[in-house]
Amino acid sequence: MMPRHLILSLVLLTNTSFAQTAGLNPTGVDRTYKLNTSFAQTAGINSSGFDRTYKLKLRNAVSDKNFYLLSLFQQNPEVRKLLSENKILKQLANDKLQALSMAANCHDVGCFDQLLRLSGPTIDMVSTELEGLAKRPELKMRERDMRRSGAFIKYSHQSDTEMLIAAWKDAANGMNRLLSVYCLGKDPVYKEIDKVSFDVSSEAYRKLLKVKLTEIKLSKDALFFEPTLNFALKLLEANRRDEAGRYEPLEEGENKTCLHHMKRIRWSDYPYSFILVLGAGPADSARISQIGAKRADQAAQLFLEHKAPLIILSGGHVHPMQTPFSEAIEMKKYVRGKFKIPEQSILIDPYARHTTTNFRNAARLAFRYGIPADLKAVVTSSEDHIASTTKESFRSRCLKELGYFPMEFINRISPVAAEFKPSVASLFFDANDPLDP
Repeated sequence: MMPRHLILSLVLLTNTSFAQTAGLNPTGVDRTYKLNTSFAQTAGINSSGFDRTYKLKLRNAVSDKNFYLLSLFQQNPEVRKLLSENKILKQLANDKLQALSMAANCHDVGCFDQLLRLSGPTIDMVSTELEGLAKRPELKMRERDMRRSGAFIKYSHQSDTEMLIAAWKDAANGMNRLLSVYCLGKDPVYKEIDKVSFDVSSEAYRKLLKVKLTEIKLSKDALFFEPTLNFALKLLEANRRDEAGRYEPLEEGENKTCLHHMKRIRWSDYPYSFILVLGAGPADSARISQIGAKRADQAAQLFLEHKAPLIILSGGHVHPMQTPFSEAIEMKKYVRGKFKIPEQSILIDPYARHTTTNFRNAARLAFRYGIPADLKAVVTSSEDHIASTTKESFRSRCLKELGYFPMEFINRISPVAAEFKPSVASLFFDANDPLDP
């Protein structure tokens, strides 16, 4: 019987054939897709304002990744003072603090939502006040943070004030969305893996939320959004949905060894900057699925063929719902054990919940960790999966779910691999996806 490593080599093609077939789809159709939306066109790394030396300030990763603008407001004493002294915003803060107190008497979850949701007129009112404060030096300083962070890159073509208002509306709608899903029980986009964990009509859930309300401790100087923000975060906590921040800071944990080693990489020695593996969660309680293991095998073979100096393993706690196992972490254990690939050559993204965010999150790691932006990367997965990612329908899905395509292009080069170039547009924090914003 032919050894497994030779079978893998034949499936993945040899070094020579891999290079010779670059840019060719085995079906004979060239599948190269380039961005043509205005957001993508203006999100070039040199024109976006993104500073690759910028370090995200993540104190509470779940909150900060979902609502980075609000975190910037909270973290700067001068900004806090400016916002707390505004009469209209102060009145809103007092109203919501009172609503928190009244919620203790609620008899159903609809009452919690009614008291703490931010209405459309309220969101517009805050927008007007922020616009009036935007020229103050305190907010100007935060606006520079906004551009440099990349977290608001979707609005990089807009003025500072327009970016501020757009980011505020995203944050407000994101808080309201958490109330809709985890208080009222409305369906999220992917209800089978992201839905509320309880029967929202039950007395047990109402009592649980009342307990969570008592844990919210805010002073009389609370900012206008903090009552709603804290309740929204308690909803996530009650449902054990801390996936968005479970492994932060990655650069001090799972990715620390590789980040330290990256300083010594000679990128010009490799045709690709990294090998991305698209995760595949098991349908049962297993740590890693057979499909996930096979994809990891393929990546390991590409690494051993010196196609790239790094592997990025991507996949969060996805299937089945609330699984204790991260696809990325289990694949890392697998390739290290089976192929003896050193930890210094592996990065993980333990957050992605969909194929769209596999690509997006890998791009984020590349830009934030200083992987050369001018180099192409290679992705490997199951044959049908690679085929789907190089079709126009996947590009349309990304535009619908993310608002942009997370790659500058993608081009199939073998049955189980494609080359692509990450897009800096991927840095945008998306409050529409609270479990992996």
